Amino acid sequence: MEIFDIVVRWPGSVHDSRIYANCRFSMRLQEGDLAGSGILLGDGGYAQTQIMFTPVPNPDTPEKQRYNRAQISTRNVIERVNGVLKRRFACLNRKLQNSLENSCHIIVA
Repeated sequence: MEIFDIVVRWPGSVHDSRIYANCRFSMRLQEGDLAGSGILLGDGGYAQTQIMFTPVPNPDTPEKQRYNRAQISTRNVIERVNGVLKRRFACLNRKLQNSLENSCHIIVA
């Protein structure tokens, strides 16, 4: 449950995969700076790549079903992180009543 990159570039609601595709971490992975550092787990909204593992759609074998269960249960960590952040910083549960620039600074802080 450790956060090592944050992107506050876009206002409003933006899909996670767009943020990932445009973040510094993704660029470093693609350039090979973090080669051998592990793999990433994403939901079905992400493209399956050599580094990004997503659930198997319509798993038809016990192996694929077991993979999906393991993938989903491991990915649940990020949902817990989001819950911890929202409990710790209640302002993240509602629209911030600040300018866009100040809201970005608040989120990063």
